[in-house]
Amino acid sequence: MAEIDFRDYVEVIKDWPSPGKAVCDISRLLENPRIFHEAVMALAKPIVELKPNKIIGIEQRGLALGSAIAYYLGCGIVPARSIAYLPDDYSRPVEFLPSDRFADRRLALVSDSISPGDRVAIVDDWLIQGTTVFAVARVVQKLGASVVGVACVINNMSEARRKMLGRPEIHCLIRNLRTDILHPDR
Repeated sequence: MAEIDFRDYVEVIKDWPSPGKAVCDISRLLENPRIFHEAVMALAKPIVELKPNKIIGIEQRGLALGSAIAYYLGCGIVPARSIAYLPDDYSRPVEFLPSDRFADRRLALVSDSISPGDRVAIVDDWLIQGTTVFAVARVVQKLGASVVGVACVINNMSEARRKMLGRPEIHCLIRNLRTDILHPDR
């Protein structure tokens, strides 16, 4: 099989959600069965060696990708999802994460989904500063579990930010995706 350039399946949407910002949309990667399969395999192979028993998928594309990786690895999937509100009678404990990416909602995960001693891999679509991954990692550690790896489609984190994350390696399909928004001088 020919080498896949996953960049062909990523669309950079400029000036959204506000002028001067951008998002990378991986919908085309998720929609194409062959490319989605290859992406899952490419991200799951290095994670399998880390022997996680849980995958945390970060809303919303990280959850889609993380679910497929968890299925392949035989792991449980824990959503870190945006929640506008919870009903008063919601019975499970929830950890809210600080995040400015979801202006009208809070990012949360059900804390009893992670047990002390769990080995967790975190999956997201695009890392720029890694703020959400850092927040999820702090919650995982607070719950007595450990983050053994991170997987993403696009990794734009600087080496300094990556080192702040600590030991877990970041496995990605695309490194340092250039956009005019992120690198205006290029």
